[in-house]
Amino acid sequence: MSEELNRQAILDGHITRLARSKPGSMRLMPDDERADHIARTLAEAPSLDEVWVYAYGSLIWNPALHYADTVKCMVAGFHRSFCFWTVLGRGSAENPGLMLGLEPGGTSNGLAYRIDATNLDTEMDILFRREMMSYVYQPTWVDAQVADNSGRRVKVLAFVVDPAHERFCGGLDMATMVRHIATAEGSFGRNCEYLFQLVENLHQLGFEDPAMAELQDNVRRYLSGPAGTPD
Repeated sequence: MSEELNRQAILDGHITRLARSKPGSMRLMPDDERADHIARTLAEAPSLDEVWVYAYGSLIWNPALHYADTVKCMVAGFHRSFCFWTVLGRGSAENPGLMLGLEPGGTSNGLAYRIDATNLDTEMDILFRREMMSYVYQPTWVDAQVADNSGRRVKVLAFVVDPAHERFCGGLDMATMVRHIATAEGSFGRNCEYLFQLVENLHQLGFEDPAMAELQDNVRRYLSGPAGTPD
């Protein structure tokens, strides 16, 4: 049975203990260093009364956060990409999976969650325990266009992949991505299920991501049999 990534599992340290149970799987960030990251990130926030968090992957359907407001939005200058290896959540040491990060260039779309100032300490702690368990992301404030035809823009906190990280693997060919996403499985389930959930949730929001849709089509063909394996 797969583990569940939820608010309680993050708060009580279960997710961290799970990562520690797999020695050598990743470099884990100590609590004091993570707290320093939170402090520095909030010091750069445009306003502590308007802290928005950008959801472009599993935060869309499983935020595990208490938030005061949510809006659909688009971010220019960054695109989502399966660009780093995972040997925990959706993969293993024997067969690593691939996880999403934001890479420079293009655009992406998703949700922005506004965190109430009264809950900021707790919610940022949960968010950073989840996204900054290791060192693969760089918390970055970026501009987002609210998708309501109002022209409104907000600064959102996005987790951008660190290209210097040892697990970064941007630029993989399609066949390699498809093979790993189709076959990898970890503590939180199959890698392909993550991709399928992503595309479905984007569709429900009225968004399209052609690169993710193409990847999903290729993964489904791979899973249907060898004849559908991409070149």
